[in-house]
Amino acid sequence: MPEDVGSSAGDGASRTEAIEPAVVATALVGAFALRVLYLLHYRVDSDEPQHLHVAWGWAHGLVQYRQVFDNHAPLFHVLCAPLVRLVGERPDVVLVMRFAMLPLYVGSLAATYVIAAALFPARHAAWATAVAALAPGFFLNSVEFRADDLWAALWLIALAVIVRGRLTGRRATLVGLLLGATLATSLKTTLLLTSLTIAGAGALAVTPPSARASWRTLAGRIAAGLAGLLVVPTVVVLGFASLRALDPLVYGTISHNALPGLGLWHKTPQRILLLPLSVPLLGVGARLLARTAPTPEVGARRTLVFLAAGVYLVLLLGAWPLVTREDFIPVAPLVALLATSAGMSLVAAFSSPRRRGAWTMAMPMVAIVLATQAMLRSSPPWVDATGESTELVAAVLRLTTPDEYVMDLKGESVFRRRPYYYVLEYITKERLERGLLPDSIPEDLVATRTSVVAEDRNGIPPRGRAFMAANYLDIGPVRVLGRMLPDGDTAERRRAFEVVVPGRYAILAEHGTASGALDGVPYDGARWLAAGTHEFVPERDDHFALLWSKAVETGFVPFFDTGRTS
Repeated sequence: MPEDVGSSAGDGASRTEAIEPAVVATALVGAFALRVLYLLHYRVDSDEPQHLHVAWGWAHGLVQYRQVFDNHAPLFHVLCAPLVRLVGERPDVVLVMRFAMLPLYVGSLAATYVIAAALFPARHAAWATAVAALAPGFFLNSVEFRADDLWAALWLIALAVIVRGRLTGRRATLVGLLLGATLATSLKTTLLLTSLTIAGAGALAVTPPSARASWRTLAGRIAAGLAGLLVVPTVVVLGFASLRALDPLVYGTISHNALPGLGLWHKTPQRILLLPLSVPLLGVGARLLARTAPTPEVGARRTLVFLAAGVYLVLLLGAWPLVTREDFIPVAPLVALLATSAGMSLVAAFSSPRRRGAWTMAMPMVAIVLATQAMLRSSPPWVDATGESTELVAAVLRLTTPDEYVMDLKGESVFRRRPYYYVLEYITKERLERGLLPDSIPEDLVATRTSVVAEDRNGIPPRGRAFMAANYLDIGPVRVLGRMLPDGDTAERRRAFEVVVPGRYAILAEHGTASGALDGVPYDGARWLAAGTHEFVPERDDHFALLWSKAVETGFVPFFDTGRTS
C-alpha cells in the first residue's frame, strides 16, 4: 500500500512537471498578447505626450531644459529622439512609440527571472516571472510611453547582475554603470540607491563572518561601483555644459522640483511614522529569508532583494512628497517575485506529497487570473480610449506648420513648440499659486502669435485661462483665435470687437453666409486684421463669429454659443 501511494504521488508530480512549462509559457504569451492590445487601446496619460514632446525637441535641435521645459532626467528623451524623428509627425505617434516600450518590458521580465532563479528554485522563478508579467502596478503603468519603463528595466537588470554571481570588481563596476544610467533616467533613483545601500548593510549583517569578504575587498568593490555610478551622470553634465545648458539642467531636474511643503509633506505629515514602524517587520522578514536559504550566500542575496524592495516602498510611502502610479513600476516585479515564492512555499508546506505539485501550481495561476480579471474590468482592452489624444494631434497637424506655436498643458500637441516655457504639471501649478512663477501666458501668446491652444482646462492658470476664453473659440479638439461677436443693440446692428493677435480672420454666420461691412469695407471673405478695435455691420440679424481663417479653410467651424458675448 505505501508503494502504491508513493507511486501515485510520483505520477501526480510527474504529470505536473510535464505540463507546468507549457502552462507558464502560455501565461507569458498571453500577457504579451494582452499587452499589445493595451498598447493600442489603453487611455493616453498626460505624461506620454510630454515625454514625446521633449524627445521631438531633441530630434529638431531644441535643447531640453533650455528651449523645451522638462522636470525629468534626460537620458530617456535623448535615446528616444532618433526614433521619434524616424516615426515622423503622425496623429497616432503615442501608440506607435508605445511599441518601443516592449523591449523594456521583456528586459524587465528577463531580469526578474534571473533574480528569482538566483534566490529560489527554478520552478518558483518561472512562475514568479509569469505573475510579475501581469502584476498590478507594473503591467498597465509600463504600457505607457514614459521614462519610468527604462528606469525600471535598468534597475532590475542592475539587481540581476548583483545577485547572479560573486561581486567582483568588474561586476561592481558594471552595476555602477547601470545604476548611473538609472540615475540619468530618473532622479527618483536616489530612493532606489538609498534602499540598496540599506539593503546591502542588511545583507552583510545576515552573512556569517566566515562567509564575508574582507573589509579591504569590500571597500574596493564599493569604490568600483561608485566609479561606475559616476560615468553616465558625468557624461550628461559635460554634454549639457557644452550646450550651455547646465544651469537650465539643474533648474529643471532639481531646483524646480525642490518645493518646500510639496504634496504629501503638507497634507499628511504623519505618514513619516511608517518609517520606524516598518523597521521590525523588515527585520523579521529579512532574517526569515536568510534562515530558510540553502546557503549563506543565497540568504544574503534574498535579504538584499527583499530589503531593496521593502525599504523603497517604505521611503516612497512614508517620506516622498509626490506618490504616483509609475513610482511602483521598478518594485512591483520584485514584490510579485517574493510573494509568489513565499506563497508556493507555504502551499507546499501544508499540502500532501500527492497533491503538492498541483496545489503549488494552482497558487500562482489563481494570482494571474485575478490580476487579469481586475485589469479587464478596470480598463477593457477592447475599448479604444486613445481617440482624444489622436484627434488633438491630428487637428494640430492640420492647422499648423512646424514653425508655429501651440499652447497646451504639457506638450499634448507633441510636434509644436509651446509659447509658455513651463509645462503646467503639479509642481508648476503649485509654484504659480504661490506666486513663485509668472503667469505670462497672455503676453507669450501675443508675442508668438499663437493661433491654436488646447481645450479649456482647470489646470490653466486663471489669468491665462481668462485670456484664452476671451480670444479663442472652441472648434472641437482644440481652440483657435477668434471670438463670438456681440449681438447688435442698435438699429445699425454694429458689432464692435477687439483683435489681440494680428492675423487673417474670417467672419462666420450661424445661419447662412456672413455679409455686411467690416471696418467700413464690404465683407467678401477673410482678410488681415491688425491688433485693435474693429467693427462689423451685418446686413441681417444673426449670430456671428470671428475665426482664424486657416481653421475655416481646413474645414473647422466654431460651436456657436448664443448665450455668450465677448
